[in-house]
Amino acid sequence: MAVDILELAEFYAGSDGARACVQIVHKIDAAWPDPKEEPVLGYGYVLPYADALWPNATWHLCMPAQQGVLVETRPNGVRSALVDESLLPLRDGALGRAIIIHGLEAANHSDALLGEIWRVLVPNGRAMFVVPNRTGMWARRDANPFGAGRPFSRRQLKRQLQAAGFSIASIRPALMLPPFLPKFMVRALAPIERVLEALLPQIGGVWVVDIVKQVPAPIRAKRRQNVAMGASVRPAFSRGILQRASAPPKSAR
Repeated sequence: MAVDILELAEFYAGSDGARACVQIVHKIDAAWPDPKEEPVLGYGYVLPYADALWPNATWHLCMPAQQGVLVETRPNGVRSALVDESLLPLRDGALGRAIIIHGLEAANHSDALLGEIWRVLVPNGRAMFVVPNRTGMWARRDANPFGAGRPFSRRQLKRQLQAAGFSIASIRPALMLPPFLPKFMVRALAPIERVLEALLPQIGGVWVVDIVKQVPAPIRAKRRQNVAMGASVRPAFSRGILQRASAPPKSAR
């Protein structure tokens, strides 16, 4: 089940969303060097992470039809597109990197999505998946986007990604503290998060998975997924619409 685009935008405008973004950006940035101006695929809802990670990269932000799309007005044009998860609008081997956030757990057909990610990556291309942890505290609360869709255990993730033609470079936990803590407690407990990552990775809110495209892919991963397009399409919004929608009403004169 995909989270609506308006709910995602609202979450990342709040304190829990900002905390999640900062921690996940740190994990990705520590694992991958800056791609400079190389193209990067962002699938799902990667918009809050794109400029925080690599503002000079050429981002292709693909948002699934069942979620909706948020379109930015930028000097160099639009970089977001509403797509079908089983047919990404990119040629084979178009990109060297892909980041998938709020994507795999919300997919109607996860095998088809993984097949498309494999297809658009170059040989030995890298992808980073951020996926809710089945035993983590964030997946147990539906008040945040990581509590929607299908969460994964470490074993489930490894099995599905390897079957899709990827090798696992690393699987690391993030968001070790629960989402409902007040800000002062988050700041006070921040020093112990790294200790928790090493001792109790199973309580992390998400898995941050770094994978590499295998060439050739396993036979099962080469099969094309014949999937009917049954996802309901969510509308597109601009940031201006969201800002007007979230503004407090003017008092009647």
